[in-house]
Amino acid sequence: MPTEPAIAQFSIYDAAYQDQRYRLYEQLRSTEPVFWHEESESWFITRYGDVSTYLVGDTFITSPLITNKMKNVPPGEEGDFQDIIDVISTWMIYNDRPVHTRLRSHMNRAFWAKEVDLIRPEIQRIVADQLDGVLERNGTSFDFVKEIAHQIPALVLCRMLGIPGEEVQRFIGWSDDIAAFMQDFVVKPAPDREISAQTRRSLAEIVDFLTRAIKERRESPKNDLLTRLISENPDEEGQLADAEIIRQTIHLIFGGHKIPQFLLSNCLHLLFTNPDEFAALKKDPELTPATVEECIRVESPIQYITRHAKDDVELHGKKIRANDSVYFFLGSAGRDPEAFEDPKDFRLDRNGKRHLGFGGGYHACIAAAFARVEVEEVMRGIIARIPGIAPRYDLSKPQWTANPTFHGIVTMPVEIED
Repeated sequence: MPTEPAIAQFSIYDAAYQDQRYRLYEQLRSTEPVFWHEESESWFITRYGDVSTYLVGDTFITSPLITNKMKNVPPGEEGDFQDIIDVISTWMIYNDRPVHTRLRSHMNRAFWAKEVDLIRPEIQRIVADQLDGVLERNGTSFDFVKEIAHQIPALVLCRMLGIPGEEVQRFIGWSDDIAAFMQDFVVKPAPDREISAQTRRSLAEIVDFLTRAIKERRESPKNDLLTRLISENPDEEGQLADAEIIRQTIHLIFGGHKIPQFLLSNCLHLLFTNPDEFAALKKDPELTPATVEECIRVESPIQYITRHAKDDVELHGKKIRANDSVYFFLGSAGRDPEAFEDPKDFRLDRNGKRHLGFGGGYHACIAAAFARVEVEEVMRGIIARIPGIAPRYDLSKPQWTANPTFHGIVTMPVEIED
């Protein structure tokens, strides 16, 4: 049984947690860097050094997570989630080596440097078209999240996967339904039946869509990512079966839509709240990559990731037992003063240690390079086409997502000043 913590227990679902999270991280880092959190029945690890060390290797693993959560489902209700579990249990993120290695070695081809270079001009065209459309429809005021941050990542994914333009809104609906389930699933002891009902319907639709799309690509290949992912000889010599490609693509849709959305909202918000840095970026757009990296460090779109202890581990005097749940707080590691000078400051001239916003080890985000390019091109487009963008919301009280893991702004009214 974990010893009594020095810091009082708190709820990560409390509305006040949004305002307190960074103060809590600071207290945990300095006082109790390995903290037993009763509500989530998990260990919270908050220091950069510990997070960076233990995200690498096999001391903490991901494969028990789904099994452990399903143990909490009331008897007789397992069938309400089975369709979803059948899909997400195959995702790389919930599989350790050697299964993870096989899946990642195949899916890596989607994010080779040449693939990212190929998609960059497409992203630029999508950004230009979307910004032009937003200005034409709305004039000088619009909601940045609704019109830009939510739309452009979906449009880019559709273009990558060869999904036709008339299917984009349907695709966005699928992605949002998957995200609704996953954002609840990763923070709750057991999945939610009401949320799962809609997600099951959307998953059935997207599986049917991708099944037909793969069949069409085999008959008539296209210059798109889905064509390049298809195995020539499914199930032979380690190549992926079509069902595996479909399920990994669904994972790509979830991560490739929502994470860039949150990163875009956080990035623009930080520029609004740091006008000197925003002015520097407008003057020198070559600072765009540094802007994105600093945003990930300061306002990570993924605040923590979950692992389980493979064996008993002792860390800072605390005994973490085999199969214990552990939360690695990326959002805290990025603000650790032992790793970053003046960590609360948003600075485009920062150098030194890298943030951990995309995780680490063999489970590090496979699409990190793609996400960076996407957000960079959106920010370049904004600087070039609407440099007078300004907030129409209270900068001191943005409407953050209520989810303690996935961190972004829900609505961002903006206007264009002369």
